[in-house]
Amino acid sequence: MPHTGLLAALVALALAVTAPSAAAMPVEPKNCGMMKSAGKRYQVKSDQIRCKKARRWTRRYLRSGAEPRRYTCRSYDASTALRFRCSRGKRVFFAIRR
Repeated sequence: MPHTGLLAALVALALAVTAPSAAAMPVEPKNCGMMKSAGKRYQVKSDQIRCKKARRWTRRYLRSGAEPRRYTCRSYDASTALRFRCSRGKRVFFAIRR
């Protein structure tokens, strides 16, 4: 039985060493392709949202400025290629002017 304490300590050490490597790695947003709006080209990207929905919402936001329900959107000026970014927690979609 004296080895039980040693075994418990080794198991705890093994869990402590492997836990950080099992943490979630950051993932790039999905590239949902290019689209045109008002004669300008935009690259649409999304994270935690299907591309079909992100493209539909992007088209609507670029045309009318209408935000999707429960999303917060921020538009950017001409000094950056990022046209807008909409988010709701971890769910994000945005358009980059190309």
